[in-house]
Amino acid sequence: MVTGDDIAEAVVAYARALALRGRSDSVDLPGIDVDGEERRFQLLLGPSSQMLVSHEPWHGDELTDEALVADVGRRGLLISGPDPATTPSGGSPVALVPLEADEFTPVEISSPES
Repeated sequence: MVTGDDIAEAVVAYARALALRGRSDSVDLPGIDVDGEERRFQLLLGPSSQMLVSHEPWHGDELTDEALVADVGRRGLLISGPDPATTPSGGSPVALVPLEADEFTPVEISSPES
């Protein structure tokens, strides 16, 4: 099937988010079938989904669906949750400790005597 660039990008990003969480969902989107006819397709996305996205020559108008792109993006954000590597201000959520710090100095541990 052939669909618009924004639609393909949103669906692939959502499929990735689902796969990372071991979840699945379906998406109904516009596309062009093998006969060149525009119709709706329903895709099942999940951890074992395999997709190939490439540029295809197309002489018609690009398919767009702003509501679908926004909905799929919203769904992806809902399952993604916050990124633990950054804070809302873009900083690190924890203070980084250099490996040379005392916390990482080897210490001898003696076994308890019986």
